[in-house]
Amino acid sequence: MIVNDTKDILKEYELFAKKKFGQNFITSSAILEHIIKVANITKDDYVLEIGPGLGSLTEFLAINAKAVIAYEIDTDMVNILSKTISKYNNVTIINKDFLDVDIDLDIDKLFNGANNAKVVANIPYYITTPILFKLLASNKISDMYFMMQKELGQRLSGKPKTKDYNALSVIMNYKSNAKIEFDVPRNFFFPVPNVDSILLSVKRKKNDYNLDNEDEFFRFVEALFGMRRKTIVNNLSSSKYHFDKELIKNSLNSLNLKESARAEELDLDMIIKLYKELRR
Repeated sequence: MIVNDTKDILKEYELFAKKKFGQNFITSSAILEHIIKVANITKDDYVLEIGPGLGSLTEFLAINAKAVIAYEIDTDMVNILSKTISKYNNVTIINKDFLDVDIDLDIDKLFNGANNAKVVANIPYYITTPILFKLLASNKISDMYFMMQKELGQRLSGKPKTKDYNALSVIMNYKSNAKIEFDVPRNFFFPVPNVDSILLSVKRKKNDYNLDNEDEFFRFVEALFGMRRKTIVNNLSSSKYHFDKELIKNSLNSLNLKESARAEELDLDMIIKLYKELRR
């Protein structure tokens, strides 16, 4: 298995992990098997992978899935992949920056127009959020499973009244159900990173909040959480919204919320109610 030969492959090709691409290679077959199990990858599944690297996860996906598209920005890794996974004829490697590709077009061409593709990927910290929201914008993807920095995973799946709850938690909850499936200790990667990781599952969901301008709502959420220690009144009156303080207080009172309330106390439903009340 490729995963067992990580260091030898890098040595053979005289390569190393590149910090600019956030490369840390998984070295545990047990972790990869667990990912496949949690994601419930079967021969009926079409799967997208982002940043396959040497192909360790790609190999497990190829064995278990119907077909795989793997996006790799690093040409050196693409050259290695052309050899390490050459025996699997159900994998297509695309040498592009994932943020520049047309996901739906690739799915139509390579997955016969499937509208329930899965995503399984080990993605670097610095680009996790834009990748997530690009995927959530596609209607052809159902479930997503990401290996990512633990701290970020906790924020993406944060719950009200916890230290991890923030604007990103709310926006993610609006678009999906996110859940930490299991921890991945740092010593299961090479080179060993400075942080631990987790596997985060993200499942799209439909909502009936009837917001006519989602982008405006997301900006509102960001303003709401602008300064964590400030109250909702102070954040919304000092942000680019410049809401009148009395208007904010009246809106909070109409929803039976204290004028001293902070954003982290409100769940998604209450935040939407406050947004609608203020916009009226």
